[in-house]
Amino acid sequence: MQQPSTSSALTELPRLVRALNRWLDGIAFVFKVAISACLAVMVVLNLYNVISRSVFGVAYGWIFSWTMLIFAWMLLLGLYVFIRHRRDVVVDIFMARLPAMLRRVAGLFTCVVGIAVMLAILRGAPALLQLQTAMMDTIDLPIYVRSLPLFIAAALILLHFTLDFICIACGWVEAFPRQDDAVEKGAIE
Repeated sequence: MQQPSTSSALTELPRLVRALNRWLDGIAFVFKVAISACLAVMVVLNLYNVISRSVFGVAYGWIFSWTMLIFAWMLLLGLYVFIRHRRDVVVDIFMARLPAMLRRVAGLFTCVVGIAVMLAILRGAPALLQLQTAMMDTIDLPIYVRSLPLFIAAALILLHFTLDFICIACGWVEAFPRQDDAVEKGAIE
């Protein structure tokens, strides 16, 4: 969601928009927890494999397959979190200097591009999932399990951009608001 044009503008958002924003933020939080759990599982599995190999001389090949699957899930779930928290590459430095009407048009355009890309990803999902019914190597799961987080993230990102588009079009939020600070919020962490 773009930043509200004033501090009280957030309360002016319709109840449904506020509820959707809270829901999308809640999903982003759940995904962050899931991503952290994925990282922990990968570390524990690989640590176990390293210790087992060095102490007992036994290595487990299935750990690599599970690590790759969990890593893919972690990245694909992180895609939504990244976009939702505005950590993607933005051109605010240029856009914030434009007049308000051009910023609004640019904000709507970027939402349309995001919506189009997510629709393109989701359009191919049914056919791709039908093709991926074979089992993965060393893991007794269908191959489509690997790509499911991509389509879940794409659907959520589509909703994110659609909500942004509606909020900008209705004037509830300002697209690419001008920053008073010289340093972008979150740039130094």
